Amino acid sequence: MSNFLSRRKLITAGLATAAGATGVTVAARFAERHGLVPPDHYGIYGIGKTLTYASQRLVMARHSMAREFTRADISAVAPINGEPPETETYRQHLAEKFVNWRLAVDGMVARPCTFSLDDLKRLPAQT
Repeated sequence: MSNFLSRRKLITAGLATAAGATGVTVAARFAERHGLVPPDHYGIYGIGKTLTYASQRLVMARHSMAREFTRADISAVAPINGEPPETETYRQHLAEKFVNWRLAVDGMVARPCTFSLDDLKRLPAQT
C-alpha cells in the first residue's frame, strides 16, 4: 500500500465512521425519547430547527417562551381572514360555486386582465 492510504489509516477511518454513525443514531433516539425534536423537523432547515428546539428545551427546562401546539391541536382547515362575509353578493357566488366570480388585475400593471376561479386553479401551485 502507498503512504497516502495505509491499512492503519483505512481501519482508523472505518472505526471513526462507525463511531460517528452510532453516536448520531443514539443522539437521535435520545432526542425523540425526551421530546427534543420539533414537530416540523423535516426539510432543508430540519437540523437547525431541531438543534434550536433541543437547546431551548434543555436550557429552559420545558418552560417555552412561546405558546406551542401539538399536531392534534392544529386544525386542518385554516380560516383565512376570519369569518366569511354576510353580504348578498357572497351568498350568490357561494350558491353558484363561484362560477361567475372574477379577479381583476388592473391599475399599474403591464397587462390588465381578469381571472376566473378555474383560471386560477389551472395556474401552477406553489407552497
